[in-house]
Amino acid sequence: MMPLVIGVLLVAGGAIAGVALERLRLRRWLKAVAGSRNPDPADAAGPPRRLSVRGAVADAHRRAGIADDARLSAETAEQRIVASLDALQSGLVLCDRSGRVVARNTVATVLLEARHGEALVAGAIKDLLERARAGERVTTSVDLHAEPRRSYEVKAGPVERGGEVLGAVALVRDTTEQHRIESVRRDFVANVSHELKTPIGALSLLADSLAADPDPEVAAHLGGRMQFEIQRVANTIDDLLTLAMLEDESGRGVEPVDVGAVVAAAVDRISETAEQGAVEVRLSNRSDAVWLPGSRLHLESAVFNLLDNAVKFSEPGGRVDVVVEAAVGALTVSVADTGIGIPAAEQSRIFERFYRIDRARSRSTGGTGLGLSIVRHVALNHGGDVSVASREGLGAKFTLTLPLDPEEQP
Repeated sequence: MMPLVIGVLLVAGGAIAGVALERLRLRRWLKAVAGSRNPDPADAAGPPRRLSVRGAVADAHRRAGIADDARLSAETAEQRIVASLDALQSGLVLCDRSGRVVARNTVATVLLEARHGEALVAGAIKDLLERARAGERVTTSVDLHAEPRRSYEVKAGPVERGGEVLGAVALVRDTTEQHRIESVRRDFVANVSHELKTPIGALSLLADSLAADPDPEVAAHLGGRMQFEIQRVANTIDDLLTLAMLEDESGRGVEPVDVGAVVAAAVDRISETAEQGAVEVRLSNRSDAVWLPGSRLHLESAVFNLLDNAVKFSEPGGRVDVVVEAAVGALTVSVADTGIGIPAAEQSRIFERFYRIDRARSRSTGGTGLGLSIVRHVALNHGGDVSVASREGLGAKFTLTLPLDPEEQP
C-alpha cells in the first residue's frame, strides 16, 4: 500500500504544481501584453509582432479559461484524493523534508490528537517519520494494555523523486482484530488437543487397569469411569460441531419459536442436576406468549448452557432466578445465580472458546469450556446479544437479548 499512497500523493502534488505554473505563465503573458509583444511561446523564436487590443483581450480570456479549467481539475483531483485517503481504514501522515505535517487523513488525525493511550501511537508516528526523512524504511508495533486492549502497526518510509527525498509518509494499521484471531486460533488448537488428550489418556489407563484386574467389582468401577471419560469426549465433539454450524450461520432457522416454552424446557432439563447440587431454580415469565423466527434447538441450547453454568458454579443451598421479559422491540432472558461470581478481569474473556475461570472445577463437573461461546453465537445468529454483570463472590447475571418484530406476535 505504501508505494500506491506515495504515487497518489505525488500525482496530486503534480496537479497542484501544474496550476501554479499555468498561473505564472498567465502573469508573464499579461506583462507581455502590456508591452504590446507577442506572448505565444510558439512565436518566441520569431520577431515580435503587435497584437490588436481585441485580439489581446480574446487571447487573455482563452488563457484565463485554460487556467480556470486547470485549477478546477486540480481541485477535483485533490478532493478525490482526500476522500479516498479518508476512506482508508489505516491512518496516513505525510510530512515535508523539514518534518512539517502537510497531509493526514481522518484516522491519523484522531491518533495524532489523542490524549490517552493512543498518544503512544502518535509518538511512534513522529519518531518513525523522523527516521524516514533520513532515508530509512522502518516498522514498529505499539500495544496498548489498557482495557480494551489494542494493537497498532506503524510503517514509515521516505517520499522520493529522482533520488531526492521530498519528505516522508507513515501508515498506521489497527492490528487488534488480527492479533485476536491469531490468539484464538492458537488457543483453539492447543485447547482441543488438551481436551481430547486428557480423557483419551484416562481411557488408556483405565483399559490397562481393567485388563490387569479381572475382579468384577473393580471392573464395574473402572467401567463407570470409562463411561464418564467417553461422555466427556462425546460432549466436546458435540459442542465443537455445534459451534462450527453456528459460526457459518447455517443453524439460525426461520421457524416461529415460542420463547417462553423454550425457556421452560431448558429449566426442566436442568432440574435434575440442580436437585443433585441442592440448588433451587425459579422461573418467572413476565410476558405473554412471545414468538420469534429462529431455531428452537439452538435457543434452548443457549438457555440451557446459561442454566448449566449457573447451577455448576453455585454452592449447595444456592438459588438461580430465570426471568423472561418482553419490551418494545426486544425480549430478554436473564439467568442470575448466587454463586461464586466472576472476577472483573475475567469478564471480557468468558465468551471465548475453551476459556475457563476455574479449570479444576470445570473438569470435575465435565464442562467443555464451550458453553458460553455457544450462547454468544446463538445470540448473534438471531440478531441479538448476551451480556454479563457480576461481582466476585456475589453471583453473576447473564442476559440474553433477542430482537422482536411486533407484527410477528400473536
